[in-house]
Parts: sequence; C-alpha cells; structure tokens
Amino acid sequence: MNRIKSLIVLLLLCVFQFSMAQMQDGWSLQKDASGIKVYTKEAGDSGYKPFKATVLLDNTVEEFASVMYDVDGLLDWGYKIKTAWLFERSGDSLQIYYAEAKAPFPYKNRDGIYKNVFQWNSKTKTLLVKINLLENYKVVDPDLVAIKGHGYWSATQLNSGKLEVTFMMEVNPGGEIPAWMANMVVDDSPYYTLLNLREAINKPKYKNKKYSFIK
Repeated sequence: MNRIKSLIVLLLLCVFQFSMAQMQDGWSLQKDASGIKVYTKEAGDSGYKPFKATVLLDNTVEEFASVMYDVDGLLDWGYKIKTAWLFERSGDSLQIYYAEAKAPFPYKNRDGIYKNVFQWNSKTKTLLVKINLLENYKVVDPDLVAIKGHGYWSATQLNSGKLEVTFMMEVNPGGEIPAWMANMVVDDSPYYTLLNLREAINKPKYKNKKYSFIK
C-alpha cells in the first residue's frame, strides 16, 4: 500500500512539474512544432490574448537586424502581409513603417503604422526591437481597419553560436472580429511568421552586414 501511495505521489509530482514547465510567467504553451514554441497569456481588458513565440536559428544577430531593417522584405515572411513600406528611419535605432495585413472574408483588411526602436545589450548579446503601433499618426486607407497593440522582437546570440529569437505581441485587431474568434487562431500568426523568417533570413541580401551599434 505504501508503495502504491509513493507511486501516486511521484506521478502527481511529475504532472505538476510538467504543467509548470508549460507555464512561464503566466505564458501557457499552445504549440510546439518545427522547432517553434508558441505561448499565449490570458486576455486583458481588450479580450484578445497576447502571444509569444520562440525559435533557435543558425544565424547571426547582424543577419536578424538586416531582416528587420528590410521593410520591403516583410512581404516575403510577414504573416499575411499584403503591402509594406518605410515611412521614416533615424540611424540604426528607429524606424517607422506601414503594413497592411489580409483579413478573412467578410472582414476588411487590417493596417497599422509600426514604430521600431532598436536597442543592443552587449552584456547579454541581445538585440531588442520594441514594437508600438502608432495611433493617429497617418491614415493611409480609410477603408481599412487600423489595429492597435505593442510587443517586441528579441534576438540573443548564444555561446553555442545559435540565435535565440523571440517574437511577442499584444494586438487588438479592431473592427467586428470578436475576441473569441481571434483567440482561436492566435497561435497562427507567430508560428508562421517565425517559420517564414527562418527561411527568409538565409537569403544572400542579408549576409555580411555590419552595424556600428552591435559590438
């Protein structure tokens, strides 16, 4: 009997540890496929769940930065991105760009003005790219629905030579898309974004780039 109780306790402990492993500061693992892990959190006041996704790449932080600066190239790997162009760039630290994303019928396409702030941490070898969707910056197409939100990219050069990339966003798509519907497919955007990024970052145009602030 004591042996059975010990086995039950051990089993419950394993289940608890597994559950804790799936949770990181409130993040719950939703998808683990193709080397990409996607997490979500409980929705805040907006009702829309934030997401976070991670992947390990065989690339450098400079190559990652090159992809981030190539706004036109967003069409190749951004999830359902229809159009994108640069509004403003200030050195290597700030850029503002426009992007339109396709929405499923019968909903209107979504668009937004994205502000990126680039920060390099030499101690952790991490490039942080903060993302903020600017409201009332410019109206490009009044027939589209402007999205709201914020998030970040982070790319850390590991001692192993791998690049650990994290993509996090909390987005309100606006319009008539109900939160429950958006939350059902919230893991699609980060998963396919990282899946496409892993392929795009290996294009020759992103190789051999140097940036003075990355040291």
